[in-house]
Amino acid sequence: MKMMRIPRAASTALLGAVLAASIGLSAAHAGNRALPDGGNYPHITVTSQYDPTQSVSAPVRRLPKGDQVRLPGGAWVWCGINCYHTLRNATVDFWRRYDAPVTLP
Repeated sequence: MKMMRIPRAASTALLGAVLAASIGLSAAHAGNRALPDGGNYPHITVTSQYDPTQSVSAPVRRLPKGDQVRLPGGAWVWCGINCYHTLRNATVDFWRRYDAPVTLP
């Protein structure tokens, strides 16, 4: 019986496509398994330190390496001091950190 030889480039491309597809599927499914209580993350709400009328809410997720909070644009960022501080400084107080101090009446 004679074996059929597949060219090295074709076999490498086929292997790469299979690996890419399996990694994509496993990543998508891993995200769904990691969600607590059916896919709902706990949410936090923070208010600006400078303007009490400005506030923002966002989900928080716990990972083995630490907690992450999701910004309004959809990006997940690692929580620094705590998730409240990270969310406040990345959203409602972002520009205030770089401006001159504001005194409230």
